[in-house]
Amino acid sequence: SNIPMLFGLWLWRSTLLLLSSAVVAADTTATPAPATVAACDAAADGSCLDINDDHLDPAVKRWIDELPTEESMYLDGAWTRPSSSESDASDAIVVVDPSTGKSISRVSAASKVDVDAAVIAARRALEGWSVDTPLRERRVLVRRLLELYEENSEQMAQLMTHEMGAPIDFSTEDQVGCFSYHAEVFLRETSEDDDGEEDNRDGGGSFKTEYWPDYHEDTAIIHEAIGVAALITPWNWPMNQIALKVIPALLVGCTVILKPSEETPLSALLFARLVHDAGFPPGVFNLVNGYGLNHVGEWLASHRDVDMVSFTGSTRAGREISLAAAPTLKRLSLEMGGKGANLIFDDLITDGDGRALRDAIENGVWEAMANSGQSCDAPSRMLVPAEYWEFALQTAREAASNVSVGSAHEEGDHIGPVASRAQYDRIQSHIRSGVDEGATLLAGGPGRPRGLPRGDRDGYYVRPTVFADCAPGMTIWREEIFGPVLCMTKYASEEEAIELANDSVYGLTNYVHTYDAGRRRRLARRLRSGMIVMNGVPLAASSPFGGMKQSGHSKEGGVWGLEDFCIVKAVSGLTGDDGDDAD
Repeated sequence: SNIPMLFGLWLWRSTLLLLSSAVVAADTTATPAPATVAACDAAADGSCLDINDDHLDPAVKRWIDELPTEESMYLDGAWTRPSSSESDASDAIVVVDPSTGKSISRVSAASKVDVDAAVIAARRALEGWSVDTPLRERRVLVRRLLELYEENSEQMAQLMTHEMGAPIDFSTEDQVGCFSYHAEVFLRETSEDDDGEEDNRDGGGSFKTEYWPDYHEDTAIIHEAIGVAALITPWNWPMNQIALKVIPALLVGCTVILKPSEETPLSALLFARLVHDAGFPPGVFNLVNGYGLNHVGEWLASHRDVDMVSFTGSTRAGREISLAAAPTLKRLSLEMGGKGANLIFDDLITDGDGRALRDAIENGVWEAMANSGQSCDAPSRMLVPAEYWEFALQTAREAASNVSVGSAHEEGDHIGPVASRAQYDRIQSHIRSGVDEGATLLAGGPGRPRGLPRGDRDGYYVRPTVFADCAPGMTIWREEIFGPVLCMTKYASEEEAIELANDSVYGLTNYVHTYDAGRRRRLARRLRSGMIVMNGVPLAASSPFGGMKQSGHSKEGGVWGLEDFCIVKAVSGLTGDDGDDAD
């Protein structure tokens, strides 16, 4: 479910509103693209058994070929093949280019033996990393990793474009850029104090390894790494979520096992190679590729020697992770789905000037479509005052018609395909349900955009779709669609708008547009979500990212993201003067 508003990297980018128009007529042809070798074997024509990378740019093909796709486990500081005792070639991950529907690579999947080996390596490295390696040295290695990441940014952007479908310009600026953004925040939050203390006691950045409360100078509060952390990341913002999990976990002293989404293993392989090149000790960082339910994700969640699972993904998958982790009572950090409401109020019209209202609606349409609608914090429900309903419909229809769809390989401010065939089918099902349940189709609709180049007609392209007259009981209003689909409804009063916004099982992000300061204050208290964005002002860099209700209860980013990987100890009889021998 993922991800993310990026705390201002791209929120409300007005330049992206100047999009070229697109013809959005239905094209219902589709070619399946199974995700595993076993599924390929079962396919009628077996077309995805062979890698079809003839369409790739030579540089991109070389970058993919150089990745350790067979020796795809990074365990204890070395690349290794999946265990021969339990590995099954039919479990191999087939990487499909969403722009073309063609298979471009195959990545070996881990066995249960590999997961056990990763946990053993992480457990063995824990004390040397969390106790014997000072925070200052951990920060040096993270800084070196960031430098290597930025040196390889072009390669990282191309890999994400080809595995999950983000257009190359968006991938370069936002998908790649978010990792550097968050890493810099975490490095700042763990900066040394004015005296140069290397363990960051009571000074410097906001995160403190130790501090002494003002009310009791002989009791220390210690933030200690929780231990071995399993990190399960989604496909919609691959590097964003790796940054929000791997970097804070390593900085506070956890050893980690990263399980990236099976849709985006290539960028994770490159990242693991950069971790290795940065010089992290063996076992501190481990990578296992595989699937979730009944596979690597579940094995990690249920493992008795894993102290914490940090998961970002769908609410359904979050429930499965919770069930798997329950017997061991390990800590769970869950960041899941969203169904954000965008509340637009009539006080935006001043002295008969409706430009601010128009801007809010146009921005809302674009933000619902950005990243092809595949962001957990997308404002996918728009609430507008009844008296300006017709104006809102016309504005939204025009804005949607100006969202162009095209290949992720092409430069430009268009949206690309959705990430997979399964995702495409799920979105199409929701669009059809909207029509069947009586919503008014304002723009877009089922099928692919017409006019796609021949080479892209099997790609997973979705028409930018807007529904009006959405009732609270409709499936499209209640369920997270995770595609370029916006649902609109009208309200008669502020109270009704609040009720409509809060009538959701999700509570991640809501959006408000009003000039009324009193109303902003009221809504800040009454809207049930972990984040509220007022008038397009982005959240500050170190703000916590997370929600409530079925969106999860954990916080990522800033000092909250660091403390999420810690246990808190209270120790009496220890003063600040005793700290010199702590390391």
